[in-house]
Amino acid sequence: MRAGLAVALLLAVSAWGDEPPDLVRGGVVYRDACESCHGREGDGRGPGAAALSPKPRNFVTGAFKFRSTESGERPLLSDVMRTVSTGVRGTWMTAFGPLLSPTDLKAVAGYVLAFGPKGEPPERVVPPAGELRPLPDTPAARERGRALYQSLKCGQCHGPEGRGDGPAAATAVDDHGESTAPLDFTVGLYKGGSTPQDVYRTFVTGLDGTPMPSYGDSLPSEEDRWALVHYVRSLSRSPGFFRWLFGPRTPWE
Repeated sequence: MRAGLAVALLLAVSAWGDEPPDLVRGGVVYRDACESCHGREGDGRGPGAAALSPKPRNFVTGAFKFRSTESGERPLLSDVMRTVSTGVRGTWMTAFGPLLSPTDLKAVAGYVLAFGPKGEPPERVVPPAGELRPLPDTPAARERGRALYQSLKCGQCHGPEGRGDGPAAATAVDDHGESTAPLDFTVGLYKGGSTPQDVYRTFVTGLDGTPMPSYGDSLPSEEDRWALVHYVRSLSRSPGFFRWLFGPRTPWE
């Protein structure tokens, strides 16, 4: 099985362009750092997975939460590198950025992607954070965002005041069929990053594998997108111990 997987991974190199990640090296890093949770075959069934909640990601399906691509599409290599580097707050997914060299980070991200569906990389629909320019956070923008929050029925899951206690929250399940709690916006710490750019990305692309859909089509206007971002982020309570401990920002890539 291992030999067959290695051959399949090597055949996938053509999808990476002129400077593909070193998938052989990626396999070494994966076995050392990822296999115990995500499994030898990338199916999320590693020996430690049963004790974890939420469950480790199944890479074989190609469904990733944190992407700059359309809902239902594979992430880009840079998307996976960002997640591996920064980790996922509120889960057992560690930030490996301080532990891996840039070469190893790229290698293991390529190895992870090679478990899933093959083909040409999909197009990015959300620019990198450094290229995103948030519109001004003003009282008028927040009021517009509040109206959008209501019209889009965000409160059905996240609650009328953003506390994650909406009427649909109790029945929300993820792609494993397990209960998943909608985010409490008042805490101000997001799994995919808490910057305006991070929240913008989540609204536009959604979180595949969860009940959180993409609002890219529902919010075609940049003004509306940033208004909702500013309103949701305004629901956060004053910074406390955990904000001080973990920090308010998460790098994009």
